[in-house]
Amino acid sequence: MITATPPASVSDSEGDYELDPMFVTSLAEAKWILGMWLTCFVWTLAICLTNGYPETVNPETFPLILGMPAWVAWGIAFPWLIANLATFVFCLGFMKDGDLGSEPDTHAPATAGAGANNV
Repeated sequence: MITATPPASVSDSEGDYELDPMFVTSLAEAKWILGMWLTCFVWTLAICLTNGYPETVNPETFPLILGMPAWVAWGIAFPWLIANLATFVFCLGFMKDGDLGSEPDTHAPATAGAGANNV
């Protein structure tokens, strides 16, 4: 589970302030998401660049996985499936709803000027 504890206070030129817990949580989640994206990106580039452009192609012995070239299956389909699974687990297990405060009362009766034209 992603847990991030904010520092008690952060010093700046105007004084001390505390980081919003919602900001700290969202920053930790953003770092995790960026890390997952970067991992999948590096994996895809490494597999596709090393296996996707062989010097010679022999259709008789070219490796296939489910009808796709092996480099497509391992370099594109595999990280795509892993990213979808990781997103599902992350969103259901680690992301948290934050308290944004109370909703303003938008259905308050308008009393100003209600009887101005009733003379």
